[in-house]
Amino acid sequence: MSQNDEFINFSFSVLPNNTSGSVSIPLTLTPTPTTLATLTLRSGCDCNCAVALNATVGWLAVADGTGLERVDVLFKIWRGVPLSNLVFSALDSGEAGFDSRKVTSFSHVDTRFGSSRFYTYYLTAELLNSGSAATVIGPITFTATEVEGG
Repeated sequence: MSQNDEFINFSFSVLPNNTSGSVSIPLTLTPTPTTLATLTLRSGCDCNCAVALNATVGWLAVADGTGLERVDVLFKIWRGVPLSNLVFSALDSGEAGFDSRKVTSFSHVDTRFGSSRFYTYYLTAELLNSGSAATVIGPITFTATEVEGG
């Protein structure tokens, strides 16, 4: 960013009661992600734009009797329909018997745009290993800030 950059647009998605324990969303196994949040930006610039994306998700690694202690959760951000245009992914792990309560935060800058004036982003999460279990328990915060370069 430079002194000539300009904030164009901001969008966010948060839970109504954005605290730990406010939701219980069981995650599914790859390749079927669970959508946690969705937001749409109406683009205000024609070129040289970037969208700063930020997410925070609270989740719980669950011991479900399979003996699998380590739980891997893959978080993804999609532009457009999920499973069509992946722009970011991050993997986090928890242990059901030790550090089961996790808060995962990440950031990404998206710069590959088409000619659309509306951009919808989806935050998803999925389990990678059969026999593992995790539940999103909150908070869930997902933000997008469009910046035009000067």
